[in-house]
Amino acid sequence: MKTTNNLKKAGLLSIAVMGLSIGSASAEVNETIEKTWDFDSDGRIQVENVNGDVTFRSCDCAEVSMTAHIYASSQEMRDRISIDISDSSSSLRVKTKYKNNRGSSWNHERSEVTYTFTVPNSVRLDGIELVNGNLNIEGVTGQLDADLVNGELKSDGLTASTKVSMVNGDMELKFSELSDARSINLNSVNGNIYLYLPSSANASIDAETVSGRISNDFGIEVIKHKYVGSEMRGSIGNGDVQIDLENVNGKIAVRSL
Repeated sequence: MKTTNNLKKAGLLSIAVMGLSIGSASAEVNETIEKTWDFDSDGRIQVENVNGDVTFRSCDCAEVSMTAHIYASSQEMRDRISIDISDSSSSLRVKTKYKNNRGSSWNHERSEVTYTFTVPNSVRLDGIELVNGNLNIEGVTGQLDADLVNGELKSDGLTASTKVSMVNGDMELKFSELSDARSINLNSVNGNIYLYLPSSANASIDAETVSGRISNDFGIEVIKHKYVGSEMRGSIGNGDVQIDLENVNGKIAVRSL
């Protein structure tokens, strides 16, 4: 009888340990990584991210600081995630990578990596690629080249050439001036384009939509097509900077600051 009871206890203990192990494996994981690099004021920054927002904040400094917050619904999922970093004084590349999931099921797993960068205000954000996440740019004046699939983009204070391509989501870009810009190219599939320019801007604007209206604060004529879409072509001031705006499903609004 004692032997039987001991076996039962051992079995219960084994089940309890297994339950603890399973519970630990499925526990959510939160991790924060912080790094700082000396950096040139006009250096180039590239970021590639799959799930999670990316924010850039300007500073009067000669360095870049990064805070990356990693969330995973389990340790197993966390082990799949890595952050690949290549850096020099004039270039920084940060890429979120996921290990191959062949042979495993991840249907119910979740993960997110969010980044916040503090950067010199004139750095070039030349290669920002996001799949699911918002891009926020606060006070950075340098060149911008960004591709977003699902998310929103907001920026203030830009002054340099800009190229943005988005699939799903609104974009709102504010230019404090166009002193360092040669061109602005904004392209959207599903979402609205809001472009804010200084009242003294010198630019030539070429805008077109397939399904969506166009409006502006600069007195440029908008032509509505007979069946679908609208277009707007005209100049502000001496027309120095070429601005091309294209949208499929969504409006285009050019506003004066």
